[in-house]
Amino acid sequence: MKNFVLSLRFPPRKSLIILFVYLLTLNTFYAQEIDSKIIDQELSRVEVNPDQSIEISINAPLRYVFNFLSKRLNEYVEGASAVEFNHSDSEVKGELNIGSIRKLKMENGDFLVQRFLQFKPPYRYAYFTDMEKSTLEAPLNYSLARYEFTESSKEETLVRISVVYEPSSRLLAFFVRRAFNSSLRKDFNRAAKTIELNYRNNAQ
Repeated sequence: MKNFVLSLRFPPRKSLIILFVYLLTLNTFYAQEIDSKIIDQELSRVEVNPDQSIEISINAPLRYVFNFLSKRLNEYVEGASAVEFNHSDSEVKGELNIGSIRKLKMENGDFLVQRFLQFKPPYRYAYFTDMEKSTLEAPLNYSLARYEFTESSKEETLVRISVVYEPSSRLLAFFVRRAFNSSLRKDFNRAAKTIELNYRNNAQ
């Protein structure tokens, strides 16, 4: 989820990761390779019928917000230490685009692997979190997120974040959905504050 697997938090200051780790003591989960047809179906579904969706307003220019959210996860995801990109399969050689891989490393050594499925700067992007290739344990078979960006004014951007996901166990489906419901807006409001602060500092 991600960067719902990473960026969502439980109040107060409790992350979904903590919940997932706790739940993993009750059940054992195995990430499965997801068929490309399912990914295509979920990419269509996230546009019209997402499992969760929010909108946030960020006081910073459109392109600045787009670049920050897509490239600088380690600056707004709690517990993240670095972000790396692999563009070997990118549709645009050597640049972030469809097919690029984003790897978010955590301070504890775990990481998430995400593959970009859409990339149209500065208006939208979408990525698939590959739980099979990630080391971060979470009760999910997969998640897919889509970001849409609209310029409200010269220095204000509206961001819509939509997510689809499949819990790896029916037993945990209720807890996973409840976690998203309680955490999504709070965490992206926090991300917005981080972006706004960075923009103000850089503008001075």
